[in-house]
Amino acid sequence: MKYTKSNNNQFFRGLKFKVENYFTRRNINKYGNFSMAAKGILIVLIYIVSYISIFRTSPSISSLIVAYITMGISGVMIVFNLVHDASHKAISKTKWINKCICFLGDIVGINTHIWDIRHNIQHHTFTNVLGGDLIIENIPLIRLSPQQPYKKFHKYQVFYAPFFYMLYSFYWMFVIDFKLFLKKEICNLHNIKHTRKEWVILILTKSFYLFYMLILPWVFTSLPFLTILACFFIMHFAAGLLLSFVAVMGHFVEGPSFPEPQNGLIDNSWSEHELEATIDFAPKSRIINWITGGLNTHVAHHLFPNICHIHYYDLTYIIEDYCKENNYHYKKESLIGGVSSHFRFLKKLSKP
Repeated sequence: MKYTKSNNNQFFRGLKFKVENYFTRRNINKYGNFSMAAKGILIVLIYIVSYISIFRTSPSISSLIVAYITMGISGVMIVFNLVHDASHKAISKTKWINKCICFLGDIVGINTHIWDIRHNIQHHTFTNVLGGDLIIENIPLIRLSPQQPYKKFHKYQVFYAPFFYMLYSFYWMFVIDFKLFLKKEICNLHNIKHTRKEWVILILTKSFYLFYMLILPWVFTSLPFLTILACFFIMHFAAGLLLSFVAVMGHFVEGPSFPEPQNGLIDNSWSEHELEATIDFAPKSRIINWITGGLNTHVAHHLFPNICHIHYYDLTYIIEDYCKENNYHYKKESLIGGVSSHFRFLKKLSKP
C-alpha cells in the first residue's frame, strides 16, 4: 500500500512549523520531563502496591477484588502512559531508556515486539484502512469497518460488543500475541520472520506473568486457587473495558474516514489521511488525558507520534486553531458523546 500524494504538503508543513515553534518558544524538547517521570513512577508504584496487598494475611474478598481491579487498571495505564510512548521513542532521546521502559509492557503481559508491528508499523501508517490496519480485525465477531464482510451475527454486535471488550486484554495477551507470532503475513506485511531471541522473550515473559499472577499468590497466601483465578479474570475484565473503549473512541465512531485503496493506492497524503481518520474525545479534560496517556488527544498523537504525550494537551489547541484558520476538519467529541457515537457506529455497521 502507498499514498498517492506527498507528505510534504501545505497542511503538514504549516502545522509542523506551528508545533516546532511551540517547543522553540518554550525552550523545551519533545521528550518527557520531570512530571512525566513522576507520573510514570507513581503508576508503577500503584501496580506494585496493589500486587503486594494480595499477600496480606486473610484479606476480605472485597479488598482482594479492589486490589486486582486497581492492578488491572494501573497495568493498562502503564501501557498507555509509558510503554506506548517508549515504543514511539518519545520518552527519551536515549534509545536504551525507551527500550527499558518498553519492556514494562512484557512484564504486565503484552508482547512489545508484536505491539511494534501491529501498532507502530501498521496502525500508524494505514489507520482505518482494511488490510493495512490490524486493529480493525483485532476483535473477532465485531465489524469495525464498512469494508469488512458482513455476517448475520453482526446484527447483534451493539449488544454483545461490551462483553467482548471485557475479554480483550486477556485475549490480547494469550491469543493475539501467539497467533501473530505464528503468522508469516500480517495484513500488508509479508514473509515475516521473528528471531529466536524474540521467541525466547515471548515464552519467558508470558510464563513469568502467569507465575507471579497465579502461582505465587496460590503458594504464599491461604487463598484457594479458584478464588485467585476468579480475581485474575475480574482484573482482566476491568482492564479490557478501559483498554477497549480508549482504543475504539479514537477511530471507530461517527466522523473518521475509512478509505478503500484502489490497486494498493490511497488517494491522499499520510498526514491528511491521519487527520481525516482520527478523532479526539474529551480533549480539554486533564484527568482523562492523565489516565489515558494523552490518547484522548488522539489527533496530536497520530500526526506527531514521536512527541511525548505530556505535550499533547497544549498541542491540541494549536492543531484545532490551525485547522480552523486553514479550513481543515478537526474532529472532536465529549467523553459521553464519544461512547454514544461508538455504539451508533456499531449499530450502523450491524446492517449490510
